Amino acid sequence: MRQEYRLEALNLQHIGPFEDMKIHFKPRPNNDNKAEVHIFTGPNGCGKSTILYAIAGIFAESIDETPLQSRIMDQSRCRYRFNLEEESDGEIGQNPSQDFSFAKVYEDIVNGKAELWQDVIISNISQYKKRHNNIAPSSPSNRDTLAFAVFAYSGNRSLEDTRINYVQPINCSPFENALSFSKTIRPQVLMQWIANNRTQSALAKAENDRSAAEKYDRALQRISDLIFEISETRIEFKLIREPLSVVISVNNTTIGFDGLPDGLKSIISWVADLTLRLEAIPWASAAAPFEQPIILLLDEIDIHLHPKWQRRVLPAVQKLLPNAQIFVSTHSPFVIGSVEDAWVYPLPESGSQNGPYEVEGISSGAGKSYRLILAEVFGLDGEFDITTEKLFLDFYEERKRFLEQKDSPDALLRLAEQLSQRGEETQQIIGRELRQLHRLSGKELRLA
Repeated sequence: MRQEYRLEALNLQHIGPFEDMKIHFKPRPNNDNKAEVHIFTGPNGCGKSTILYAIAGIFAESIDETPLQSRIMDQSRCRYRFNLEEESDGEIGQNPSQDFSFAKVYEDIVNGKAELWQDVIISNISQYKKRHNNIAPSSPSNRDTLAFAVFAYSGNRSLEDTRINYVQPINCSPFENALSFSKTIRPQVLMQWIANNRTQSALAKAENDRSAAEKYDRALQRISDLIFEISETRIEFKLIREPLSVVISVNNTTIGFDGLPDGLKSIISWVADLTLRLEAIPWASAAAPFEQPIILLLDEIDIHLHPKWQRRVLPAVQKLLPNAQIFVSTHSPFVIGSVEDAWVYPLPESGSQNGPYEVEGISSGAGKSYRLILAEVFGLDGEFDITTEKLFLDFYEERKRFLEQKDSPDALLRLAEQLSQRGEETQQIIGRELRQLHRLSGKELRLA
């Protein structure tokens, strides 16, 4: 399906490393019920995170909610196109912390018609900026519903053991710190949500209400299924009575969250937090929470993950959130090569671009070798470490000189000996090269 409520284009001027940079975000070419994915990569300092922070700033009521404030300066400007609306822009004044308005001003806000905000479906950016932070799931006076939502998570995601005093309702907004990246994960809220969920499920089962029990179990089961798809690890969330606390079973071994491996803790952190937020939002659509239109920002998704997990994380999330638009920053060729029909944006080194320029998206790496991805996306043509590459370069220079001038093979053989000692693969390559030289020159070349 084509994603609803999507960001179409972004233009950053004098923000972070960008003097004047534009990106158009192309939709997915296939309608196969998977999320639309955009991946930013490039050298350190090139602005991968800055782009994510700017996108968060578009939807934030104040840039103080996001890390963007440290990246802006006088005359900073962000222009965007959202869901085929006209381009909108905002300019930074002398006090940027108080004046960073990306969204265009709608008539209902200009005219101050308060009645227009009653029972409203929040479906444009101006409404979203003004209203989403005021939504609390347990407030009976809240009648607003949302057509879309935006969430942001940083690479340093972690859970920790947190004490639960008793089962109680969660009254905070599902959008609390939702665009902060580093503070989006709320361990106390997350543990309380799991405890509430396990308690309600147990009560429903005690009352033989299987339908209600399945409803409470479903959200946590979706998390467990996703974790297994990525890591092949079976997890189960449990509530123990004395002391009252939430623990996790990992492959049938019960441990606290502090004891989780970093990679597992990282994935569980943001997936579980996103799940509880989606469950708490009063959606305008009757679709299931995971099927709602969202924009998801994931900064450094590959941190703490083994390459095997890096290859699986985006395809799993792409399937979990079929109506999402996902923006990801990464250094990992395994992430880039993992997902079909995504767009990759290799960003130039900071300071290498003068004047306006546009970053073109290229097709992601599904179906491409990692060697091609390293060359095409990261600009790395070598297959070995720098020292080995230099030895091979010198070897091929000596090989050329030997064939052209019939010089003594001593220098060539010294390089061949060094390379053959660096590993089994280089030894095999050098063996093939020496056999070929024997056929070409008629001289038998042997290592010492």
